[in-house]
Amino acid sequence: MSFILTNCMAISIMFVILLFVSIVCNKRIAALFISFVTVLFGSFLLLYAFAKISGFDALDIQIKGLMIIGEGLILLVITSVFISVQEAKKKTL
Repeated sequence: MSFILTNCMAISIMFVILLFVSIVCNKRIAALFISFVTVLFGSFLLLYAFAKISGFDALDIQIKGLMIIGEGLILLVITSVFISVQEAKKKTL
């Protein structure tokens, strides 16, 4: 568990890279899934910090969890805009 807590920002960056790779490969369901997993990962960090950790370490993990949740929501918006644009292009063709 300490590996996840110390490298949580690197893990979230890997989620972003995977999302953009799936967008480039036109895998819309994978992109939605990755953005949803990012939100769940941030929620997991936030809830774990509330339940198990105390002191300033908990505050650090809670802030990182909130940042990752925000990142996941932004990725969800980017993915939904990308899917909407693709569907609009399909309808015009």
